[in-house]
Amino acid sequence: MPEPNTIESKIQLLVEGNDQRNFFEAFIDHLSLANIQIQNFGGVADLRPFLSILVKRSGFRETVKSVGIVRDAETSAQAAFQSVQSSLSNAGLPVPNQPERRAGSSPAVTVLILPGNNRPGMLETLLNETFANTPVDGCINAFFGCVEDASGVPTQRPHKARAQAYLATKPEPHLSVGVAAKRNYWDLDHPVFDQLRQFLRAL
Repeated sequence: MPEPNTIESKIQLLVEGNDQRNFFEAFIDHLSLANIQIQNFGGVADLRPFLSILVKRSGFRETVKSVGIVRDAETSAQAAFQSVQSSLSNAGLPVPNQPERRAGSSPAVTVLILPGNNRPGMLETLLNETFANTPVDGCINAFFGCVEDASGVPTQRPHKARAQAYLATKPEPHLSVGVAAKRNYWDLDHPVFDQLRQFLRAL
């Protein structure tokens, strides 16, 4: 589990893993938002101990006014949100009763479960939707269909696989999805990010 960094801002954004950290660094910069400190809490099982340490960091109670938490839904948005609620309660922080609804004050807490709207999935689900129904999307569909027919094995982790297939068409095809955001390989102005924009601006 990564250790929480020293508190440097009144707004703390906690994200799941390095890919999300890199993506949100690029997205926040794209939105020209200031005073948001991003903290990588690691994997989903790490949020509980991470929060327990974070609230004890010097300056947390005196400085932090808003905490945003972002994690992937994976197979169940409801289960993911309930897990975050449990971790917040364990740390003695305000517990929202639904995603994207602020709870408490000093700090207020808001939670976003990606890809949003109570759907299963993850950050890559949103990223894939930026090129959905385009000619490139058709090529990627054909590629995976061909591979599945040839191997007789369905694509494992299809959201992540499709994102990597899309990045394979770019000048630096080896990049992670988060670093790719810093290279402007994703359309960060796409409407699929409207919910995410609103979440960050409300922090």
